Amino acid sequence: MAIQFPLYIDLDGNNCTIFGGGDSALRRAKELRRFGARVTVISPVICDELVEMSDRGEIRHIPRKYFRGDCSNSQLCVATTEETAVNIAIATECKAKSIPVEVTNPREYGNFTLPRMVIQDDVVVSIAGDAPSEMLQAVRDKIQELLESI
Repeated sequence: MAIQFPLYIDLDGNNCTIFGGGDSALRRAKELRRFGARVTVISPVICDELVEMSDRGEIRHIPRKYFRGDCSNSQLCVATTEETAVNIAIATECKAKSIPVEVTNPREYGNFTLPRMVIQDDVVVSIAGDAPSEMLQAVRDKIQELLESI
């Protein structure tokens, strides 16, 4: 697989849908909210921190499983359920509608990934690649240190 092309998009006020309610969904909800996205989480059950975010009105939670058509009004989607077949169905729907989709498992069904990021004032630096997660995190941490010293 070729290395991915970095692309920055405006999510401010735009709908983003996350399927699944675990730790991966939580991380992505926080990242998308940081950029002003209107986040909807669709999952029968969500982790405690997502419940708190929903209670505060930071995200919208729809307590059910994925249904075909759930992706229709989204700028982008994230499929992070524990069911491979459901993640593939979400990816298939998104691709048919030209909606970017990240799939946590199996990864190859997605067409983008949320990178590791460093945000300092009005500067955003993203780190992504096929390198081991530990290496990507180390690069991210070094960039963070550099930006903080400027």
